[in-house]
Amino acid sequence: MSRRARLTIAAAVALISAIGIPVLAVQLATTGNGRAPLPFGLPAREASPPFAAFRETNVKLDGSCRSVVVADTERLREQGLRGYSGSGAYAGMLFVSAHDTDTAFTMAGVTTPLEISWYSAGGTRVGGAHLAPCPNRDQAHCPVYRSRRRYRLALETFGASPSGGIAPCG
Repeated sequence: MSRRARLTIAAAVALISAIGIPVLAVQLATTGNGRAPLPFGLPAREASPPFAAFRETNVKLDGSCRSVVVADTERLREQGLRGYSGSGAYAGMLFVSAHDTDTAFTMAGVTTPLEISWYSAGGTRVGGAHLAPCPNRDQAHCPVYRSRRRYRLALETFGASPSGGIAPCG
């Protein structure tokens, strides 16, 4: 085999590796069912109605152990609290990503004001905002809310948002 053919093969292998390794890393970062891994290795269980499609877990917020609904797939993160007027027994909805993100939030389909807190992978609060319903329920002109820093977790609440970080209970 000529030197040129060997270099062409080596270049092809390098290109495939450069593309394949990040794809594999993202796949390994999910649990195999499209779910992002919960922070701190937290256990999850099926959530109570009306959040039957979601799971729940417990996290420490402002020093108290609280149950939260978990949105850990793309579909669940897109659904979020749309169509819900409260979070029932839950402290809020925890949006979990498999990697740091800067994904924006909108209030399209949400009629009740919310608070949001964004957190790093380690649980440090990196930002927060008050989310107002769309003016005149005009979905096309809903404001978009972004964290100023990349985040791994976001917590939406119907009441006051936690002032500190997020951590495992116990």
